[in-house]
Amino acid sequence: MLLPIFVTLFGLIALFEGIFFLTHLHNPFLIFDPTSSKFVASQLKIWGVIMTLIGLITIVAAWTNSIAFIVIMVVIGCILETQMAFSLTSEFRAKYH
Repeated sequence: MLLPIFVTLFGLIALFEGIFFLTHLHNPFLIFDPTSSKFVASQLKIWGVIMTLIGLITIVAAWTNSIAFIVIMVVIGCILETQMAFSLTSEFRAKYH
């Protein structure tokens, strides 16, 4: 019973991230300023779409009662979340290295 709830929570976090990235393409936030860097703006757009899709598919997977589908979506989500963090901060790591 707890597995679908926790996987739904994971999907909601990914969905929130994706929507947040897509709605903040014209506002600076945290260390990201998409208004002054085309690289950051394009990365936010790409990762916003990917995270929104991953969030929606993960929420669907949570309630299918298919352990294989749930595990696959959690693994894909974790790998993509890590990749997103590395790609979004790559400009800053290169600039301040």
